[in-house]
Amino acid sequence: MTTATHEDEFDIAIVGFGPVGATLAGLLGQRGRRVAVFDKSEQIYPLPRAFALDHEAMRTFQELGIAGALAPHMTPYRPTIYRGADDEPIQHFDMGPSPYPLAWAPAYTFNQPALEASLRRAVGEMPSVSVHLGHEVLAVGENGEHALLSVRAPDGAERQVKARYVVGCDGGASPTRRQLGLKLRSLEFDEPWIVVDMHVGEEALARLPSTNIQYCRPGRPCTYVVGPGTHRRWEFVLLPHEAQRAEMPEEAIWQLLAPWLVPREARIWRAATYRFHAVVLDRWRQGRVLLAGDSAHQMPPFLAQGMCQGLRDATNLAWKLDWVLADRASESLLDSYGAERGPQVEEVTRTVKRLGQIICERDPARAALRDRDLRDRQGGEVRMQLRQNLLPGIRHGLIHGAAPAGTPFPQAVGRIGSTGTAQMMDELLPRGFLLFVREAPDAARIEQWSDALDALHAQAVCLGGVASSPCVLRLAEADDIVARWFEQHGCMAALVRPDHIVYGVASDAVQTDALLRRACQHLGLALAPAAIDQA
Repeated sequence: MTTATHEDEFDIAIVGFGPVGATLAGLLGQRGRRVAVFDKSEQIYPLPRAFALDHEAMRTFQELGIAGALAPHMTPYRPTIYRGADDEPIQHFDMGPSPYPLAWAPAYTFNQPALEASLRRAVGEMPSVSVHLGHEVLAVGENGEHALLSVRAPDGAERQVKARYVVGCDGGASPTRRQLGLKLRSLEFDEPWIVVDMHVGEEALARLPSTNIQYCRPGRPCTYVVGPGTHRRWEFVLLPHEAQRAEMPEEAIWQLLAPWLVPREARIWRAATYRFHAVVLDRWRQGRVLLAGDSAHQMPPFLAQGMCQGLRDATNLAWKLDWVLADRASESLLDSYGAERGPQVEEVTRTVKRLGQIICERDPARAALRDRDLRDRQGGEVRMQLRQNLLPGIRHGLIHGAAPAGTPFPQAVGRIGSTGTAQMMDELLPRGFLLFVREAPDAARIEQWSDALDALHAQAVCLGGVASSPCVLRLAEADDIVARWFEQHGCMAALVRPDHIVYGVASDAVQTDALLRRACQHLGLALAPAAIDQA
């Protein structure tokens, strides 16, 4: 990997080369931004930590071109059954049938070291990104138009690096966050657990549960999750006399696993004790420094959203940094990052906390009451709930109106025009703002919208009719995902941001004019007087 010199100057410096830092580096590198990544470790951490990806994460990895490389290292997420104190079901979560709204299954389990290797290979091929492993960032400061980083190389030499902006993706202990004096606010969840990753022999695999199970037993709550291949994960609450241990003896781990396995049937890949807690930043930006991933928030694993939320940080931030660096928008656009992500992460975390409180109930009488209440609320029959419906959209910031604004726009499978091979929609359309309309607008309407579309660097896309202008692309769907979305929401147009989040929707051509103008105003983009007069 390359080494920074005293004269080095970059658009963005990223502290930390884990999944979030690498994803952000890749998204910025694809946009041609000069990016430097620093990580004090020289190697990928070789053991599994994060265990699940969702469809928004896969859409991001599709954009980075690594989704195909990940296929051998992941498997669709199995249904999750919550079993109560009597070992009978009390809740059931799944992801519904295909075709899926974002083209990818809503959730997967995966191998984190393999994911990180794929990310690093992709980033390493980007000419505008330099990666500096074994380099520790000692301090971050500001000097007018730049941030200044003091960096110590593997040989002990210290250098100074300039960057327009710095993003700290340096984990839960985040030296960057501590230096800035930013505090994580507790959301009042703190439970000691041990996470045990196993490689299981074929004979034992056949008799293990084929689905994910939350054992909500007051004596010892635990979680069982099916991973790719022979990988299975168990998570166990630690009892009071175990909670202070830095690690648990192997003999004690096998005692926990005894209901499922004996030592000759599997090997321990990793066992680690954690305190599952819920925290989030109030301030996500200080001057030229922003925080992302575990540096900005941490949550219990009960919805498998920890890393996914960090990847949402990266996709939210990448296009905004790019727009500010390109002088398309003012620096104030970066304030929308924390305004959007902070409340969204907190809402996700509160949902996770609610699930955790169901799982972690230790009092037998309250556990029995919990079970009765959950079953009664479902009419006495445990009904499947969609996992993805538990996740909120963005409710604040750079959006206009209520949902579907702030939610991911669907990804169809189709083609542009009437020829060519059907592909996932994102492969066919340019990166940037997209205006989707149900029916092709006429030439006069496109002319009326042109100033706003140009200001937004937006592409217009229609689903039906004949595109009357070369400025409009016609998407021929193979699965009607987008058409059904428009029907569901009763709208005729949707303006979609570069991170695939719906900015807002419109029910007719006049409202579409207003929506485009509103987006330009929101971003501080000037429109020609004629366009404003026509409005």
